[in-house]
Amino acid sequence: MMEDNKSKNYNSILVSLVSELLFDNNNVEIDREDCYSYIVNDLKIKLQKDLFINIIEKSKVLIYTPNQNDVGIKLTDKRFSEISENVKNHSIGKYIDDYLEKKNLSKDLKASIESLLFQAIYENINSFTIQNIESIIPLDAKENYSNIEIKTFNNFLSDSDLEKNTVLFNTFLKAVEFAIITSGKGVSEFTKGVFQGKEYLLDANIIFRLLGVGGLERQKSLINLMEQCNHQGIKFLYTNESYQEFKRKVDASISDIKRATESKSIELLQEMILENKEDFNQSFITHYAESKIAKQVRSPEQYETKIMTDFRVLCKEHNISTVSLNGNLKNRDLENLQNVLHKDKKKLKEFSKYTKTAAKVDATNVLSVKHLRGQNDYNYSDIKSFYLTTDRTLNGILAKKAGDKIAETILPSQLFILHNSLSDNGDEKDYEAFTKFLKRRTTEFKYSGKQALLYIEEIRNHTIEPEHIKEILKAYSDRKYDTALLEIDVEPEYVSIKEFTETYIDSKLKIAEIGDEKYKKVLENAEKDFPKYLNTAKTTLRIVDVLITIILIPITVLIVKKFVDDILVVLIGVLIAELIKFALSSRLNYYSDWTKSIFMSKVGKSSYHKTFKSVDRTYIKKAKEFIGEEIKIWK
Repeated sequence: MMEDNKSKNYNSILVSLVSELLFDNNNVEIDREDCYSYIVNDLKIKLQKDLFINIIEKSKVLIYTPNQNDVGIKLTDKRFSEISENVKNHSIGKYIDDYLEKKNLSKDLKASIESLLFQAIYENINSFTIQNIESIIPLDAKENYSNIEIKTFNNFLSDSDLEKNTVLFNTFLKAVEFAIITSGKGVSEFTKGVFQGKEYLLDANIIFRLLGVGGLERQKSLINLMEQCNHQGIKFLYTNESYQEFKRKVDASISDIKRATESKSIELLQEMILENKEDFNQSFITHYAESKIAKQVRSPEQYETKIMTDFRVLCKEHNISTVSLNGNLKNRDLENLQNVLHKDKKKLKEFSKYTKTAAKVDATNVLSVKHLRGQNDYNYSDIKSFYLTTDRTLNGILAKKAGDKIAETILPSQLFILHNSLSDNGDEKDYEAFTKFLKRRTTEFKYSGKQALLYIEEIRNHTIEPEHIKEILKAYSDRKYDTALLEIDVEPEYVSIKEFTETYIDSKLKIAEIGDEKYKKVLENAEKDFPKYLNTAKTTLRIVDVLITIILIPITVLIVKKFVDDILVVLIGVLIAELIKFALSSRLNYYSDWTKSIFMSKVGKSSYHKTFKSVDRTYIKKAKEFIGEEIKIWK
């Protein structure tokens, strides 16, 4: 079904789903009743049997054969061949394989990339369709991923490949079409009219990203989306609550920036951003540092002016205006929804930073959307308004709460795929822009610029050396990221930045003592084990040599006796074999090489090497000097 890019209506999607079932069964004939059961019971699509029969009987890609109890269905040979060819050459799995091979990466990463894609698909369709859509998404798609897996997933999305980007886009497009058309919510065909004349309310985070606070990539993607929507007559609005939240966050960030400027912490942050731009989650702090690096601003005051000016320009260029509700929202409804959203968020994540104030902003926007929609919460074609938000959790909560109705929220990625697929100016850049919406933003650094500044101040109580501060920040963030990936039933070990810094600095000081007398004594004691390791290696090879000698005699006797029975000839044969073996072992170095390998293995497993291998190369060097060039195992 995902590969059938021509299906844009209810009937053809149902035929695609039946075709998929038959294809997965290797085109072995399936009874019509079983096909209907699959659609209704497995996929939970509400469909009358008469309508189902009427739809599939009109299809020219299916063959019908009456049998004793029912009517058997299978694909035509031509259609089966077409699907096989399409899956082989154009499925997303094929492009994942090609990418991993091109980059010489482990094939084991394919499962992680596919799982992350499943998760992204689920996030993009769960608010469009039936509540139990979750049941057809693999459970492992919701597990945590390592930094390497996430980085590989992001790099796969970023890889410049038009065919891959097109297939990826079409996969998501078909998933969304399937979700909308099969949900029984008033859409029989997927056309421009589905979202024509809509009004979208922006949350504050969308505004931040449009201004570049979330990073250049996010900004470009959202601007691209707004331009497409503007082209199709879409209006963008914001409530007073969203604007006040925007102002609060700007004011709070300016205060943080001023403090960081006075303590010179912002300069250190700028250095770290210049060294590696992917180290921090994007925020006002990092945006200010980047603006300062680009010489767009020189002070926090100038930055505040820039943000507010950019906001006014953005509103003018994209026709963004405030929504006037004239007191139509009831305080009781607002307070009730605020409490529900706050409670549901805390259920999902106990330590969430989601505040009652943030819940009030979301509640205001959700109720505003309800007001703009009027009485229509069921029909996609007629719905007038959505709340455009980046909050996937809120989207999931409201989708579940909506039940058979249509959730008030819509994600940027959902909006992009809907409008881009119907746009007249779709091109390669559009496909690439969509992949940016799917990226996971997790990096080794789990904290924002604001957190980094707080940590810098704490670390300065122990060291003022810039390079040491950077090193400690990096090490602490890596530890926090690894802790976050522990199994859900394992209690993570939380260490404060203060405790971590003290421990880390103590460790560095111990390493710095490597050159003192205490360390020299430890190294000397470790070197005293070299003779013991060499004797062990020699003994092992002597045993091997004796075994070879013992085994060689009977083998030689058996071979020679096959040809002659004279005992004297047999003895001469054994003697010659032993002389050849002795000559080879004396002239060639394989006994010597084996002995060295065993010796160095013992050295590598020593307690000293395990303790100091990251800071000391002297030990290995001395071990190589000790064994010399050649070793005689019987000497």
